[in-house]
Amino acid sequence: MTSVVPLSEESSLRLADQLQVLSQVAEALTYRLLELEERLEGQEDRIGQRLEEVAGLEAAHGEAMDQRLGDTEERLARIETALRGLNRPGASRHLQAVQPPALQQELPASPPVAAGFELSPEEADPFLDEGEQPFMDELIAG
Repeated sequence: MTSVVPLSEESSLRLADQLQVLSQVAEALTYRLLELEERLEGQEDRIGQRLEEVAGLEAAHGEAMDQRLGDTEERLARIETALRGLNRPGASRHLQAVQPPALQQELPASPPVAAGFELSPEEADPFLDEGEQPFMDELIAG
């Protein structure tokens, strides 16, 4: 069996003071916790509003992107239609397909000579074959 020892009056007062201080600390902590919860709710509201704004901007951006993609698809469709129309007789000149060199008319072997003037070989063909030139690596190594 345990026996209960009565507390002295001084011990009782000290215990009462400590309980009073403890309850004041608990009260202060409770108020601070409530303030933090209110601030947190305010931050959540601001974040929610910002997220709604961002979602609205993203939606507008998405709509703009969809519009641009739609415009691009329409342009590509027009180009494809124009390219398919190249095989039609009577297609406009700027829509004519480029013919490979083998199918084009043969060009004269030498350029036309103006009356009384003869062209030197360099003037007749300004792009003479100069032959192969060594690369810089070959020049350094040699």
